[in-house]
Amino acid sequence: MPKICNSKTVSVIWSLILGKVSFLISGVIACIVILRLDNYILGTIIAGGVGGLLLGLLHWKHKMIGRMTIAGLIAVPIGFLGSFALIEGLVGGFGLLFPSVAAYFENSSIADIIAIILMGIVFGVIFGAIAYGRKSIRLFSAACGAVLIPIGLLVGSMNSGQWIKVWLENLFHIFGKIDLDFLMIITGFGIGVGLSVGLYSMIKQRS
Repeated sequence: MPKICNSKTVSVIWSLILGKVSFLISGVIACIVILRLDNYILGTIIAGGVGGLLLGLLHWKHKMIGRMTIAGLIAVPIGFLGSFALIEGLVGGFGLLFPSVAAYFENSSIADIIAIILMGIVFGVIFGAIAYGRKSIRLFSAACGAVLIPIGLLVGSMNSGQWIKVWLENLFHIFGKIDLDFLMIITGFGIGVGLSVGLYSMIKQRS
């Protein structure tokens, strides 16, 4: 029994790694496009499409490559841009009623962290629904939302001038002055969806 549990745990971790690698690669490609063209909409489309494609290929899910690619194409732009716009709108509306409180939230990066977590939840809902059907929505949204919590804290730390930003800038300097916030969020999407795929497969095998 322990051996079976260990093999399932390794499978989930491996799936997480594959998701991270897939979307890290697609995120770097998208960041280079954004750096050259200054077009975030195109960047999110590229990040989602390439990430979903690589995830399907690395998982050897040949029958699902098309669905995973489409899921990424739709989930990343809506998750990233839609959630950010929604939070910005809510903060703007809240600012009209309570300007001092809204200013505090903006200066403390709390709004950005909440937006990033919401991005993960929306991304998980859309990706899961398209790639695996409605039954997967709860798992994918919960896993992706949970993974984006530390990602949101990481982005908040980078924007507050912590040493991690300098370290990451040195790590990715070969690609130019890319948007590290964007790259971390896209990579977080990959970690979340990789974890979700691994957990969903494990639950499906049990049932």
